[in-house]
Amino acid sequence: MLEHLREYAYRCEIPPEHFAHMTDWLLQWRKRDPGMAFSLVLIDFRNPTELGNVLGAKYAMELIKRVGHEIDAALRATDLLCRTPVSCFWVLLPNGAPDMVLQKLEPILAAARQDGMDAAQLRIRKLMVPDDTADDLTATQLFRRLQA
Repeated sequence: MLEHLREYAYRCEIPPEHFAHMTDWLLQWRKRDPGMAFSLVLIDFRNPTELGNVLGAKYAMELIKRVGHEIDAALRATDLLCRTPVSCFWVLLPNGAPDMVLQKLEPILAAARQDGMDAAQLRIRKLMVPDDTADDLTATQLFRRLQA
């Protein structure tokens, strides 16, 4: 039973509200320890409807799900993955640089592009904290900044 719980905890996307809570928690931690750093990465397949029209809705959803599982498998055990709404993936990297993760994800995203994901207008955004303008922001405000 314990093995089942470990597997579940290690290999699943966390709900958006928990992801936001953890991001806010890290922002609060930074107020006590300014040397602490973390990164956010947004992998946004911006137009899932177009992807479904081009590839077929069922195949598009299977492809997005597969990409999510591959992203999760490429992350460290301490990194968090969240998906909102259907095709937007968020990665929280405690004490990690976003470029390090993006290098790991590039083969996954390249394979997805070959499978037809180009139709979705893939957008990748990243943010590293500390950032001169991020210290007084909330998680929601950081997320909006990345989505803009």
